[in-house]
Amino acid sequence: MPLSHRTQTYLIAAGEHSGDLLGADLVAALRERLPRHQAFGIAGAAMTKAKVSPIASIAELSVMGVGEVLAKIGQLRMLESRILAYVDRMHPSFAVLIDNPGFNLRLAEQLTMRRIPVFQYVAPKLWAWGANRVEKLQRDVDTVLGILPFEEEFFRTRGVNYQYVGSPLKDRISKVVVRRDSFGVAAHKKILACLPGSRNSEILLNLPTILRLHQTLKAQLPDALFVIPVAPNIPMPLVADVVRSYMGQELNLAPVKSGGDIQVESWQLENIRFVRGMSLEIMAIADAAVVASGTATLECALLGTPMVVVYTMSSLSYEIARRMVHLPYVSLVNLIAGRRVVAEFIQEFSIHDVAASVSSLLTNSERNQEMRFLFEDIRNKLQGMAAQNAADIIAPRFPEIPKAVVKPA
Repeated sequence: MPLSHRTQTYLIAAGEHSGDLLGADLVAALRERLPRHQAFGIAGAAMTKAKVSPIASIAELSVMGVGEVLAKIGQLRMLESRILAYVDRMHPSFAVLIDNPGFNLRLAEQLTMRRIPVFQYVAPKLWAWGANRVEKLQRDVDTVLGILPFEEEFFRTRGVNYQYVGSPLKDRISKVVVRRDSFGVAAHKKILACLPGSRNSEILLNLPTILRLHQTLKAQLPDALFVIPVAPNIPMPLVADVVRSYMGQELNLAPVKSGGDIQVESWQLENIRFVRGMSLEIMAIADAAVVASGTATLECALLGTPMVVVYTMSSLSYEIARRMVHLPYVSLVNLIAGRRVVAEFIQEFSIHDVAASVSSLLTNSERNQEMRFLFEDIRNKLQGMAAQNAADIIAPRFPEIPKAVVKPA
């Protein structure tokens, strides 16, 4: 929708697929409270569908880790300049920046200089790697809208205006209702959901591990179906390139419709099925999962699907992270639980150790049920209604200008 500089607006910016989903829910909640405000910003498919006017795509921010950011620093600076030029034209009432602190904290500084209130939705993980950047958060962010209960004390004791709004994932997952026969999967098949990540760089780094795991387990578990959701922003030719490199086979890029009630694009090679999107639905029907650390680990736990966490980053990013991050665990599941609930394999590991953990979840019913039981405790620690709670904090600050009433002569 074209925007006029006379329109009441706000800026909203996401950096990857999960942030795009969070943004779409928040935009819907804000529209109920601020119906005359129109949103513009960095959007993906979900936010665009929610009627955000995109001035840039999340694909332009699809980088992960310090090494990848450094390689694209010029491109990111140009994107920032483009956004600020639009901001200077539109004079938004406020800005909502979703996750993605590497880009957003710099953008927040520029917005604050323009006297635009900034709401950071999803707190930067400064408790893990950047306590020295808290001062920047205090200075340039009006309110942090956090989604993890354990981080509240960290930020508040350091003078950050932090509000815990709940977990958006809990709301979204409560709406997931699906059966495995909806995907046309035979009852005797074991389903292993494999989630490499939603960024191009994560596909390049984590999909090879999944393919190696498949090669290791396919003889031992011939009835296992490896189902790999591919985020909407990931180009399938990139996936095909990785398959060619690690399996020496060609993935036919002509999609077929999956059998069953749910008709979705899919691509099959041996007992590996790539599916466009549908990550929550696939996790919901899976017997177990292999998940790259991040949002998907918490989604999987809330759905009650046992998992193993596997994550690889570039060598440069890993070396920097190893020196900066001082946490006992990497996955959100273990951090929220405060103990090791799921196995984590980070950067340097044996694929045979990963295979043993996955095989145990698929073949040992007691181990599988034990993990499902532990996930109940995590579900109980999280509250829902995140988008509504966040909108309730934002909206009262920005009363809308009533439309002019023209009286008849």
